[in-house]
Amino acid sequence: MASRHQQYLFEDIFEVKAKDPQGKKFEKVSRIVCEAITTGFELILDINTQLYPMELGNRFSLCLARTLNDGSTTSAGQYIQNRESSLADGFDYVMHGTIYRVEEKEGQVAVYVSYGGLLMRLKGNRSSLLKAGLDLDANIYLLLRK
Repeated sequence: MASRHQQYLFEDIFEVKAKDPQGKKFEKVSRIVCEAITTGFELILDINTQLYPMELGNRFSLCLARTLNDGSTTSAGQYIQNRESSLADGFDYVMHGTIYRVEEKEGQVAVYVSYGGLLMRLKGNRSSLLKAGLDLDANIYLLLRK
C-alpha cells in the first residue's frame, strides 16, 4: 500500500490573505485568496463557509488526490461510502471536481477546477504543477484540514 503522502497529487499549507475581495456574492459561500507557505503558490478557492468557516490569517492544509481510496487504486470519480478507511478520514472538508482549464504563461501554470460550481484556481511554477498530473478533464478530490 502506498503511503498517504504518495497518494496526493499536490499538498501544501496555505494562509488566507483575503476573503471576498470583490464583495460577497452568496450568503453561505466565500472566495478566499491564499498563499502557500512552502511553494509560494497562489490559491483562489470558493468555500462553503457555513460548513467550514475561514477567516483572514487562518492556515490550513490542502491536498489534491485522484481518489479517496486508502490504497493505490483509482476511484474513477466515484466514492463508495462504507466503513473502510479512506483519505477523507484525516480531513475536515472534502470536495470532488473536474479540472476544466489549464493555462500556461511565462513559466507559470494556472489549474482551474470546478467543484459542483465552487471554483478553484491554483497557480504556481510550471514544473511542479504539470509534474503532479493535474491534467485537463481529470477528476480530483480537494481535501482540507486546519
